[in-house]
Formats: sequence, C-alpha cells, structure tokens
Amino acid sequence: RALKALLTDNPFGITRLGVFWDFGSLHQHPDPPNGVLRTEEQNALFKQGLGCLGTLYSHQHTWVLRLTSFPDGHKAEDQAEGTNVAKYFDRGWCFTEQSWASLTKAGSLSLDLGKMRGSSYYRSLIDDCTQAGGRRPPLLPSAFAAELETKSFTNGKDDKPLVKRLYEAAFEEQFGKATKLNYFALGWGDAEAAQLAEVLASGAAPRLETLYLHRNEI
Repeated sequence: RALKALLTDNPFGITRLGVFWDFGSLHQHPDPPNGVLRTEEQNALFKQGLGCLGTLYSHQHTWVLRLTSFPDGHKAEDQAEGTNVAKYFDRGWCFTEQSWASLTKAGSLSLDLGKMRGSSYYRSLIDDCTQAGGRRPPLLPSAFAAELETKSFTNGKDDKPLVKRLYEAAFEEQFGKATKLNYFALGWGDAEAAQLAEVLASGAAPRLETLYLHRNEI
C-alpha cells in the first residue's frame, strides 16, 4: 500500500521504483538445520551485499519503509515453526537499519509503517509514520554500540562487531558530506534536540550549512 501511494501520489514525479527487501534480496542459507547452506558464489554475493547496506539505508535520497509490526490479521503466534517472531525493535539488524535511516535522511524518506492508518495518499503516510517516535534522531556510533548490546541477533557473535563497523562507516560517510539536514515536522521535543546537538557538537558534520528543525516541539 505504501509503495502504491509512493508511485501514485507523490510530489517527485516518480513512475518507477527499484525495491530492496533486506531478507529477500540477499542470499540466505536455504535449510541450515539440514546442512543446506549458501554456495560459495552466493556467499560471496551475500558478503558483498552486506558491505553496501549502510550506504543503501542511510543515503539521503533513498526511501526506507520499515515494517515494524505484523499486518492486520497476522499474529506472531500464527507463524510457521522456527520463524523469528522477535519484535522489530528488539532485533539487532532491524535496529541497525532504523538507525542508518535516521542519520541524515529527510523525515519523509524514512517511514514507520507500523503507524500507518490506511491512507492511500503519500503525504498522509508521512504525517502518520513520522510522529510519536516514528523517526528517532541520529545516534553517535558510541551510543549506537551501547544500545546495540540490548538487541538480539540470530548470530550475535559475528553480526554485532560487523554492524558496529558498518554503522560507524555510514555515520562518517553521510554526516561527512552533508551540507543540509532536514529534520522538520517530526514531533521532536527537547530530548531529541539534545541528542541531535550531541551529534553535531562532535564535529561529525564539518560541511553543514543549513539545519531545518521547524514544526517540531522544541
């Protein structure tokens, strides 16, 4: 529904989209319990894809649509046995992807679809999906690493060090080149403003010229 709204009701004149779905777009092990794993070629592609994730999610001109809850009519207890039913906000990779999308991207380009109210208009989706915590302020790499310790991974021993490195690289890449930051109309208050101020005070954005924070509650 969100993709349809983006294609039919947007101010950008978009008529065609390329879609990356994190789990489905990267080679997964077909059947690990029975020893069926990725081929060498698939494993090489998988690792290459992982190395690009930070840029893909954090880039200022990509849309990130986050499925933070099960769709209506679907429940965690109804899923097939062996399915990972941990809540979105408790998952390490989901937290990482959300954090990438919260770096320098404009609020309208990172939407929490768990807050979607059924509107078919993209402008209404933006209003619904960015409010009430739908879009967090950026995190310093140190703050990200600390919060990451509270999240769950299927393979935490390998994944935690990896995502810490990938997050820091994306943080430095995006803030290092940012000249304009659009954080307006996100429902942020003083706490969010203080978190953003901590990031900017670190010197992360040396080229920054313009900062938009209007229509917040600061």
